[in-house]
Amino acid sequence: MAVIFEGQEEGEEIILFLRPHLITLVPSLLAIIFLFLLPVPIGVTRAIINIDLSFLTAGQSFLITIFWYLVVFAYAFYRFIFWYFNVYILTNERIIDFDFNGLLHKEISFARLGQIQDVSPKMRGFFSTFFHFGNVFAQTAAERPEFEFHNVADPDFVAHKIQEQVRHEEAEKPGEVA
Repeated sequence: MAVIFEGQEEGEEIILFLRPHLITLVPSLLAIIFLFLLPVPIGVTRAIINIDLSFLTAGQSFLITIFWYLVVFAYAFYRFIFWYFNVYILTNERIIDFDFNGLLHKEISFARLGQIQDVSPKMRGFFSTFFHFGNVFAQTAAERPEFEFHNVADPDFVAHKIQEQVRHEEAEKPGEVA
């Protein structure tokens, strides 16, 4: 997988390319399934209670149904895009956090490995422990004091790799890229 990213420097190699764990999409998937199936119980309830919707033509009912499913599709697409474009990268020179906060808003933060002071993984709750995903917090001496890699798979391994790269960076001579 040849991955390059906006702002990648010459000689900078990607060590880890991370997204939130796939299991974090399950709540959104359940909401999408619920929203997709919601017209069925509404139609049954309407028939049981005997609500008269004869004032709507067949074309209007069809347009309302199409609009509903377009909204459900838009929600599903947004949740996937939000997951897909929130990316965390560890390179041989820095850590980078691409935060996608909406279709028209993205935020990119980075810190040099030499600025990282502490790295700690955290897994909280049953699902996080069972599926082995969690957050990795990196304390820095940079403008942004803390980097958070949210819901990444195997946070212990990620924290270990960051610490390994920090130790490797500290061993380099100033200005050296290895």
